[in-house]
Parts: sequence; structure tokens; C-alpha cells
Amino acid sequence: MSKLFSNFNKRHFSSFGSSNVLSSNAMLASSHPIASSVGLEILKSGGNAVDAALAMNAVLCVAEPHMTGVGGDCFAMLSVDGTTNIRVLNGSGKSSGKASAAFLRKKNISVISYDMPDAITIPGAVASWCLLHKEHGYMPWKEIFEPAINFAKQGIKVHERVAFDWSKNLKKLSLDIDTSNLFLKNGTAYEFMDNFKNENLSKTFITIAEEGFNGFYHGWVASDLITKLNSIGGNHTLKDFSNAAAEWVKPIEGNYRDIKIHEAPPNGQGLVALIILAILERFNFNKIAQVDYLHIFCEATKIGYFLRDLYLADADYNKLSIDHFLNSEIIDQYVSIIDMNKTKTYDKSYFPDHPDTIYLTVRDKNGMLISFINSLFDAFGSGITSSKSGVLFHSRGRAFNTIEGHPNELNPNKRPLHTIIPAMISKGDKLLGSFGVMGGQYQAAGHAYVLSQMIDFGLNPQLALNYPRVFPNNNLLDLEDGFDKEVIDELKSKGHKINHPVPPIGGGQIILIDEGRDVLIGASDWRKDGLAIGY
Repeated sequence: MSKLFSNFNKRHFSSFGSSNVLSSNAMLASSHPIASSVGLEILKSGGNAVDAALAMNAVLCVAEPHMTGVGGDCFAMLSVDGTTNIRVLNGSGKSSGKASAAFLRKKNISVISYDMPDAITIPGAVASWCLLHKEHGYMPWKEIFEPAINFAKQGIKVHERVAFDWSKNLKKLSLDIDTSNLFLKNGTAYEFMDNFKNENLSKTFITIAEEGFNGFYHGWVASDLITKLNSIGGNHTLKDFSNAAAEWVKPIEGNYRDIKIHEAPPNGQGLVALIILAILERFNFNKIAQVDYLHIFCEATKIGYFLRDLYLADADYNKLSIDHFLNSEIIDQYVSIIDMNKTKTYDKSYFPDHPDTIYLTVRDKNGMLISFINSLFDAFGSGITSSKSGVLFHSRGRAFNTIEGHPNELNPNKRPLHTIIPAMISKGDKLLGSFGVMGGQYQAAGHAYVLSQMIDFGLNPQLALNYPRVFPNNNLLDLEDGFDKEVIDELKSKGHKINHPVPPIGGGQIILIDEGRDVLIGASDWRKDGLAIGY
């Protein structure tokens, strides 16, 4: 039995919180209770983990329209047979064939904003869904979309966290006429308990259900998307859409105190999580003050993100190997620059801050396990909606930069550096579970933080997700509520510039597998409306 399970702290019922969910047959977790309930129905009716994940995600395109959508990108990590034979599906779209940072530089544009057509790469989500289902789905393709079609047509109730986020994006939703007509209610944001529907999206889902890949990347849907993009100055073409493709890639791996972490390779930022964990592993946290742990974590995170901004990009453009960053001598050099008494300042990151995405995970009765993310990048993506299809475009191209010669420079037919990173963990030849921590660029730090809470401090999955979070965000230390004043003051004394309290940082879901006791453990973050459930 892994010590990951043997030393879990139990919940204290004298404080607020929720319990872990336990089952023996199957388990799933998502950021929305309706999506979770749909996934459970799929599993009970004979569908597998892939079927459930795809159905849940489609529902989330309606239930959490600010976080995910048909017009976004997707990454998934899959173990078909419940072993450590893990594959990663890269469903991130590429820039248009005419994209050019040089053109932007001539116009003295150095930053790609969310509402620029240059921020809209070709959505890769549908391509990834199709490939995932073609190779590993069990249920008929059409049936998977039935719940989402019905919710889009008839409406879904706006839940509390969704309403909270919606209220903060009123100005953005007012800028595009098609967006305001769909996502605003008489000029105001949808509120808690309102009924939101997207009837045009139901038609798009029907077309995808009937025609698959061609239903989105060809035909009337693609024509509608291109017409909208061209109307705002985009140079996207039908060829760009027809060339869309998802691909299977090998995960990258790192070890943390005998637990192996499986992450998506670049163009994802999973490598950053492995760098942070490799640095943390050099320290003994058995007897250490909380403030010192937080300080070390923040310094390690800043190193990881500094390296990300310098080097990471589309895999075809990376200049250094994965092994270079995880080499023990290199890690020792990173550790040596951490001063326990003083924080180090790094150049401000050019990478845009953004807090929005969805993550879900499913483990079915046959052992298939999927870790799945779909995202629009920013809240409500680009804020630009196509008129007939009800598709809201993401703004993933905002992650490109305009720095000449940089690995992540905007160029034609290129994937941007991506933040969404599904993950799994194992020990020896045993798969221990899957997890994801939402929150835009926070995700890599979140992976390291939540794993450390479980492995170093024995927190069970739900407690690890509940624990107050920190994020050194451009040398400003974001702190959620929950930290003692003494700890905050000590962090200040080490030179950290404190931003406290901040809105909830990210979200997250976890499934752990304890084969010794025939138990699946599910957890869903309190920061969202989500639900873990099994049978």
C-alpha cells in the first residue's frame, strides 16, 4: 500500500468542509453537479469513462459557458486499461495560416489582447473529442450529445459560482452584439437560479452529433465561424479549419518522494509542475514552519514560471529538451538560489493571467481512467460569438507573444504555449489516480501544491483541495483567506508583496485508486459548484 493512502489526515467535523466520496465500481468528479449527474447516468447505462467525459464536457459547454465551449481547446490523459500505459491527447488548435507577429510589430502592437482576431486560434476541442471517441468510445456518438442538446435548447439553471463569475464580465459581454444577445439578459448578467439557454448551440451540437468532425470544421458551422472571424478582421480560412487535428503524444514524467507524476508535454506547461516538485523534493518538510514551507513553494514556483516564459512553446519550436530542465545538477542550481530569509524578484512575466477552465475526471468499472480539460482561456474567451452557431470563440492565441525569435512567438500554423494540463499519478506499476487543478496559468503551481499537501502533509484529497492557496503572481503573492495574520506578517518580512485576500484561486478534482482496499476516492473543490460521485 502506498503511503499516499496510509497516512491521510481525517476530516475535522468541527470545521466547515465536505467529505471525500467513496465507491468501489466507478467514480467521477467535475466542477458542476449537473454535468456529474449526466456522467453517472452514462456510466450506469453502460458507457465507459471516455463516453462519460465527453457527455459531461458537452453539458459544461452550456452550464459553464464562461469556462469552456465548442470554440475552445482540449487536452486529455487516458489510461485505457487502468495501467500506467498512459497517453496524452493534445487537442490544442493552431494559429491561422496567415498569423504573424511581425505584422503586429509593424503596427506597434506588442501584446495580443483577448478581443483581437489574432487571439483566436482554430478551436481544437471538437477534433480531440472525435479522435478520443473514435478510438476509445463505446456508446454511439450521437447519444453522447443528447443531454447537452436538450440543456442548450431548454435551458440549464445558473449555479452560484457561475453566477458570481458572470457578474464580473458584464462589460466584456457587451462589446459584441452576438455575444450580448446571447449571454446578457436585457443588458444584465445572468443570475443565480436564472435559466440560461443557447438554442443555436443546440443546432451546432446536433450537427456535430450527426456529422462528427466535418459537422464542425466543414459545412454551415465552419462557414458561420469564418464569416464572423473575417468580419472582425481575422484572416482565418476554411483551409485552416479543415486542417485542424488532434494528436496523441507521450506524457512526460517526474518523481516526487516515490510517487510518479505524469504530465502533458509542451506545448502544455506540465513541465513547470515537475520543475517545482523537483525543487521542493530537495527540502525536508517534516519539521518546518508553515511560513518557511510557503516561502520555499513560492520561490520554486517563480523559478518554474521564469523558465516557462523563456523556453516553453509548441514542441516543434522548443530549444531545450525536457531532460535538461529536470537534470539533477540543474535542479541543484535552482535550489541554491533560494534564500530562506528573502524572496527573489524576477522580470515581470509577459504571459497573460487568466483564471478560467474546466476539469473533470472519470474512472469506470473496467478501470479506464481519463483526466480531461476543455477551456476558452479567458472568462467567456474572446467575448466574440458567431451569429448562427452559438459558438463563443476562445482567446488561446493571447498566450503567444510578439517577441522576435522567441519559441512562443506568434507564427502561422503554430500551437501556443498552453496552460491546461490534465495529470495522473502512479507508483511502481500501479496507477494511483488522476487529478487536475483549474485556474489558468496557476495550474502548474496548483498541481505541485495539491500533491505536496497530500504527500508531504498527509491531507486526504478533499482536504488538499480545500486548503488555502497561494500563488506568486508576477512577484505579487496572492493569498486566499485562511492564513493566520502571523504567517502573512512573516511572509512580508521575507520581502513578499502580499495581495490578500484574493478571490478563490482555481478549482480542482481528484480521483485516487486504493486497490488494497478496493476503494475509489473522489473529491471536488469547494471553489466551484462541483460534485464528485460514484457507485
